Parts: sequence; C-alpha cells; structure tokens
Amino acid sequence: MLVDHRVMTRWNSTGRRVLWSGLAACALACGSPEKKDTLFAPLEAPGEVKDVPPETTPVVSVEIPPAIEPGESTNEMTPTGMLVTPPDTTPPESARCKPATGVSGSPKTISEAIILINTLPKPTSLECFLQALDRPLSLYMTSSDQSLQPAPGPRSPRTFILRDNLELSIVFEGMASNTLEFGFRPEISRSIKAEILFPITRDVSESTLFDRIVQTPRTTKCGNCHVDEGKEDYPGFPNGVYASDVNAPYETYEVKVDALKAEASSCDKTAEPYRCGLLSALFDHGDVTQGLLRGKE
Repeated sequence: MLVDHRVMTRWNSTGRRVLWSGLAACALACGSPEKKDTLFAPLEAPGEVKDVPPETTPVVSVEIPPAIEPGESTNEMTPTGMLVTPPDTTPPESARCKPATGVSGSPKTISEAIILINTLPKPTSLECFLQALDRPLSLYMTSSDQSLQPAPGPRSPRTFILRDNLELSIVFEGMASNTLEFGFRPEISRSIKAEILFPITRDVSESTLFDRIVQTPRTTKCGNCHVDEGKEDYPGFPNGVYASDVNAPYETYEVKVDALKAEASSCDKTAEPYRCGLLSALFDHGDVTQGLLRGKE
C-alpha cells in the first residue's frame, strides 16, 4: 500500500511524542526499578508514630445543693466537700486567769478571797478574778437598785456568788460595775461588809479593806441600807471590822440563772465589751447553778 510521505512524517512525530509521554507517565506512576521500594514507603514504620491526644479542656462538674427553705436544717455537704460549722467563740482555757499554785480558787472567808486576789497577775481585773474562781458557781441575782451596787435592770442584775458564809457580789454595768463587794456572815443574821475597786494595782490587806467605804470611826456607807452597824474586833483584822444586819432579798426582783445565761450568750462584744467580759467570766469556764440568798434566819 502506498502512503503519502507527509502523513508518515506526521505520524512518526506524533507517535514518538505519545510514546515518550506514556513512558514518562509510567515512570512517574511506577517509579524506576531502583526506587520501587521507597516510593510508597511510609514516613515511619508502623507503630513508631506516637499517639497525640486531642487538645481538650477538662470539664469540671459542680454539684449545686438544693435550695433550703427558711427554718430548714440540712447536713448535706457543701460543694467544697466540707461541713459548715459555726465558729467556736468559747475563750481558750489557756487564756483564763487561774489561781496561783497552792492558792484556793474556792475562798470561803474574806481573808482567803484577799489571798486569791493578791496572787493574780497585776493589774488584776474583775474579769480575771471571776475566771479564777473554782466551778461550779452558785449564783443569786436581783434586779433591785436599792444597794451600794444598784442593778440597772434584769439584763444586768446584781449578782451574788455564794460559797458557804462568803457572799461576793458584782454588777455588770453602771456606776458600780468595777467593784466587788464582800459579805461574810460570822452568824446567820449579821455580816461583815466591805468593797474594793478594780483593777487592783497593789495588794489588798485586812487593814485597808474598809478604806473605800468608811464614813465615821464606827460606820460605813453600808449602814445606809443595813441597820445596827458597828465596829467589832475580829481575828485576822488588826483594825477590826464593820458588821451590820443582813437584809432579806426581795423575791419580786429575783432573776433566774437561765435568764442571765441567755444574756451571756447574746451579749454583743463589740457594743458592750466590758459587760460581755464579765458575763463570759462567769459562764464560759464551768458549771453555774441557781443559788439561794439567805435572809436573817
């Protein structure tokens, strides 16, 4: 068969281009014999690529306690896992004034009370003296204002600390709130009466005990309320003592120990630090009981 020379030339040229293109494509697709082991080799051998966890932010789950109705109590845990408890406001025992070694915290006579006062740290506060008294304490309270220690009212009654024949009295506020009165009964119907002023900066003695209340050589301020007052000799008191009749308490003015204990619990230490300190000194260091203030018989 005869073929035109120009057609053959075009075919040869085109065919060679196609053939070379196919060979190039085959080389790119399959690789040369020398590269066939590396062309599709993985970047690293299986198992050598480290797992990287996705970057995530931890989700914190907070349990919100259910709402509590007014007046309802609950023991459920708070979100922090701690039980909420009220703070302990009881003064630590290490901060309490205590009797010196060998000194009684249970005075039953005026002289024993003087020894206790003189051996406490100076200046000695009335609060410190009350703390140092042994427990239990027997108390009798009156809201009467007919006294050298007048009570401002039931919330701050005149308070007697009773121990056998010794009767110590204080008042929590008012003009006499920094005084301690002594009443010792040598017999049931009469008592030796005295008063000292706090804070104490120097020792008290039986010779100077009555200096604050003396009016005449034979009378004191106590005689304004207590009849038949006179000066008498008494063992241990070199200058004698002043004694007068005992007055029976007025029952209508009596304040019960539970009522005074409630005053101690509710006392605002910021508004009334001195009053609260005296109440705390009585009630925060041991048992307190209701006592009876005797009359003449």
